[in-house]
Amino acid sequence: MKGLFCAHCKAKNNEEYREVLKKRLIRVRLICLAGVLIILSAAVLFHTVLAETGDYHQGVTYGMGTGLILGSIVAMLRIHRTLASEEKLKEQRLKETDEREVEISNMALRQTAKLLLAVLYLSMVFGALVSEELLDLCCLLIGIFLLSYIGFQKYYENKV
Repeated sequence: MKGLFCAHCKAKNNEEYREVLKKRLIRVRLICLAGVLIILSAAVLFHTVLAETGDYHQGVTYGMGTGLILGSIVAMLRIHRTLASEEKLKEQRLKETDEREVEISNMALRQTAKLLLAVLYLSMVFGALVSEELLDLCCLLIGIFLLSYIGFQKYYENKV
């Protein structure tokens, strides 16, 4: 998942990579904070304004927050373990900067995007038979996907 949520690492030595990991650690801590905020705000809302919400919805919301917290704790532990050892730092840096690994990540991301679009189109086609809301939601998601792709394509063309 590193290639999906973290930019391609261009660190040339261990010190540069250490800085990359420290920045990553900040982002992971923010994700953990987001999980805590989701759980706290859900608890307040479910016990006041949304008191009639079912157990399923509450469980999903609490599960999302818990997943963010647990995932970020695991990521923080891995980053700290890597930062503590020069050998692990070098090994991880070489693995992340390997062109083959970068290309594998790019290919996986492209194929995932294609699969996501295919599933959205199928959901839209079959969803139109069942629910107009599902049709509208799929159209909206496909539009967001394609417009964001075009927007990011233009952004990075101008940036690079």
